[in-house]
Amino acid sequence: MAEGAKTIFVAGTGTGVGKTYVSGQLLRLARQRCNAGYQKWVSTGGEVAEDWRFCRETAGLSLDMDALEREVPYRFSYPASPHLAAEREGRVVDPQVIVDRYHEMAAVHDLLVVEGAGGLLVPLRRDLLLIDLLAKLALPTLLVAKSGLGTINHTLLSLEALRSRKVLVLGVVFSDGGDDAGDEELIIDNMRVVAESGKCQVFGRLRRHRAMASAQEDFTPIGAAIFDAYEKSFRSGELF
Repeated sequence: MAEGAKTIFVAGTGTGVGKTYVSGQLLRLARQRCNAGYQKWVSTGGEVAEDWRFCRETAGLSLDMDALEREVPYRFSYPASPHLAAEREGRVVDPQVIVDRYHEMAAVHDLLVVEGAGGLLVPLRRDLLLIDLLAKLALPTLLVAKSGLGTINHTLLSLEALRSRKVLVLGVVFSDGGDDAGDEELIIDNMRVVAESGKCQVFGRLRRHRAMASAQEDFTPIGAAIFDAYEKSFRSGELF
C-alpha cells in the first residue's frame, strides 16, 4: 500500500482560499465514519495555530494541547511563508521531522486529513517546496480553489504542478470568498472550464453561510463525493 493510502491532503491554489474550512468539515464527516485525525505540518501567524483550533472544534474535538506537537509540528509567529517565518526565529524546517510526525499520526488513525500551508509551491525552506515533500510522501490530494474571477489560471496551474510530480488528484472544490458572492454565470463557467480543461472531478461549490448548521448541510454532499472518489481510487489500485 502506498504511504498516502490513509490520507487526504487538502491543498490550496493560494492563501485564504478555504483550505482550513474544507479540512475541518472533512474531518467532521470522516469522524462519523472512522477514527480520523488532523495534521498541518507548518502553521504561521501564531504559536497556537488557529487552523488547528478551527478544525478540532468543527470536528467536535477538545483543544488537546498535548496533541498540538504531533498535529502541527512547526508553528511560527510571523504571518508569512514558512521559510521566512522560520528564519525570523532563527529556525529551519526539517522535512524529516514532518515525515516522522506524519507517520506517527497515520499509524494511529484510519484516515488522516492533512492541511497544506498557503499554495502548493510555497517554500518550507529555501531549498524545499511544499509540493515536493507532498510528492515524496505520495499523498492523494484534494485541491481547494476560489470560485470567482482569476481562479481558472491558478487552478489549472496547480493541477499541472501536481500531475507533473505524479501526485494523485482526487478533484477540486470551489469556495466562495468575500468577493465571490455575485456573478453566478462567471462562477458556473469557471467550474466547467476547470473540469474540462483540467480533466478532473469538480465536487462542487461552497457558499458562505452565517450559520454553522447551514454550512455543514451545504458541505455534506460535497464531502460524501470526496470520500467516494477517494474510495474509488483505492479500489482501482491508484493508491497502491
